[in-house]
Amino acid sequence: MAKRTFLLVKSFMVIAFKRETAYRATFLSGIIGQWISYGATFISLYILATNFGQVDGWNGSEIMVLYSMSLLSYSIGGIFLFNFSTGLSRRIRSGEFDDSLTKPIPPLAHAILSSGFNVCYISHISISIMVFVFSLISLNYSMSFVNCVFIIFAILSGAMIQAAAFIASSTMAFFTVGNNPLIDFIMYDVKEFTNYPLGIFPKGIQYILTFILPFAMMNFYPASTLLNKSLPEGFPTFLPYLSPIIGLIALSLSVFLWNWGLSHYKSTGS
Repeated sequence: MAKRTFLLVKSFMVIAFKRETAYRATFLSGIIGQWISYGATFISLYILATNFGQVDGWNGSEIMVLYSMSLLSYSIGGIFLFNFSTGLSRRIRSGEFDDSLTKPIPPLAHAILSSGFNVCYISHISISIMVFVFSLISLNYSMSFVNCVFIIFAILSGAMIQAAAFIASSTMAFFTVGNNPLIDFIMYDVKEFTNYPLGIFPKGIQYILTFILPFAMMNFYPASTLLNKSLPEGFPTFLPYLSPIIGLIALSLSVFLWNWGLSHYKSTGS
């Protein structure tokens, strides 16, 4: 079963890549455009942090580690789920989504696979990895095997949290059918807080980003451990090591929420 699933995902990935690269000039210009856009964001954050000297004890390179971890985990989730989450409302309106209810695989799995994968996130992944590596080099960071494993688990945990946010926010499409404002609010507005150290925000926001919308678990807490930074007052020191568990819980809850939304689905009849 696992092998069959892997081969199925691989086939859809190949199809998506071939579709995106059919017009190579458009594909390459899109990647370059994303490099310029996110590169400007990285530079702006670095200049801001440098001008302030430090932000809650974090210097410019350390804040770059924060943002690159957030962007990398978002990109991994976005490859698989961006098209699905942003296109679900349209597919419901057009009646295409009904196909997912008639296939011999779970509706969520078919809806994700049939929406296609967004391979343009390769640009996000490449620039975030480059900034992450160069930031650690500028900090004279001593990399060990244990730290490498910790970083891999942290990124994968962050990707699960991002995936959970994509799936959970798409659930609104079952009730609104039209544009889904929840996606922009959760995936962009709230996540902007993770660009900076958690300690600069009020306690209420700190608790929300840790326990309710746990975006801080995908970059701030792991980065705090990697860079030997202290956590905000009142938060236990073992929190950074809970990222994989939080990721699995968040992903499971998002799937449960999506299936609950599906139980209230009424076809448009298109």
